[in-house]
Amino acid sequence: MAISTTLRRTLRAGLAAMVCAGLPLAGAGAQTKTPIKIGFIVPTTGGFAPSGEECVTGAKMYLESIHYEVAGRKIELIVEDSQGKPDVGLTKAQKLVERDGAQMIMGIVSSAVALAINDYARDKKVPFIITCDAGANELTMPGPLANPYLVRTSQNGRTPSAAAADFMVKKGWKNIAVLASDYAGGFDTIGGFADALCRLGGKVTQEQYPPLNTTDFGPYATNLDRKADAVAMFLPGGGGLRFIKQFVELGLKDKLPVMDIYAQSVYEPFLPQLGDSAIGIYSTLHYASPIKSPMNDAFVKAYFARVKHQPSDNAPDGWVGAKAFGDAAAAVGGNVENAPKFIEALKAVKFDSPKGPIALDKYGQVIQSMYVRQTEKAGDGYVNSVVATYPNIDQFWPLTFEQYESYKYRYAELKGSLTDCAKVLEKK
Repeated sequence: MAISTTLRRTLRAGLAAMVCAGLPLAGAGAQTKTPIKIGFIVPTTGGFAPSGEECVTGAKMYLESIHYEVAGRKIELIVEDSQGKPDVGLTKAQKLVERDGAQMIMGIVSSAVALAINDYARDKKVPFIITCDAGANELTMPGPLANPYLVRTSQNGRTPSAAAADFMVKKGWKNIAVLASDYAGGFDTIGGFADALCRLGGKVTQEQYPPLNTTDFGPYATNLDRKADAVAMFLPGGGGLRFIKQFVELGLKDKLPVMDIYAQSVYEPFLPQLGDSAIGIYSTLHYASPIKSPMNDAFVKAYFARVKHQPSDNAPDGWVGAKAFGDAAAAVGGNVENAPKFIEALKAVKFDSPKGPIALDKYGQVIQSMYVRQTEKAGDGYVNSVVATYPNIDQFWPLTFEQYESYKYRYAELKGSLTDCAKVLEKK
């Protein structure tokens, strides 16, 4: 039957009124919300692959606990291999955002990859959540790298370094030989150590910078300053494991105590390979699997059942990053497309975790505890037992931002000059 012109006009007017009033239309409740797509960039090949795989596993453990859903929206995790290379990481970020429709980028193990992606994320106004190892300090500090769309829930370079220096000076070790891989993360980490050491009355006596992916550490171990009180090192991607093996072969382990900043040599999956050579090595990190709490006990048990080894920091880092995302997404009703509101919600998260209490500062950097650990024999295996805790420290600890900013040189600019405390501590 034909509908009269008058009736058609009446129906159109009624429909328009319903829309303007915000009332649901017939069938609207059956519409499915689009999924939230997370682009997760980590190395799944190359020397940094174990760290990337652990970080992904930790993230998946949390997302599985919420059934890959938040605020009525399904969650899709799209993992891409950065190969630990800045250009590859940037290409993958562009692919995830522009082709796959990811509303955010997460993950990132290498500081160099994080630096390559940062400008892109800032220009595109894409939330950039660093949940893995990338610790370049200035990504979460005021300055040229500052990005209002970035938060980091894992760590930065200087806080485990500052804790290491404090602990070593308290042990009476003030003259320290240092080794760091020759890249951005290495400069940030060992520069932060030298800064803290000099302020505490200590001194770097020697600095060496092996290239990333060095396989023969014999020359560096042989060249170590034997008059030093101890050695502090940051050698990621398997470098720490190779160095300790050659360090022990040269008979140096009983002569020079070792502080492994970020625990790259006593990384939990490496402990069976090191065997008794690992016993007694100190390390600083924001996590230790023996932390006693109901949450960490449950996490360690679930993780071990899944991969058959103890978690390092990467797994709880991945879990914390996914939890922070989930809490923030829930707080904005799932509307992660509103990037400013979503980032605001991220910076407001507070929760307990396997690492301990988690919060973020106003710059988007995680506030958490640092742990000094020592490797011990435990039954048929080995464990990094906590020997000292620095609770709830921020990225500038033990300085204020103003004190940090008063120094003339950035850590990367001090490469080759760390033995000169006057220059390390020189003010603007």
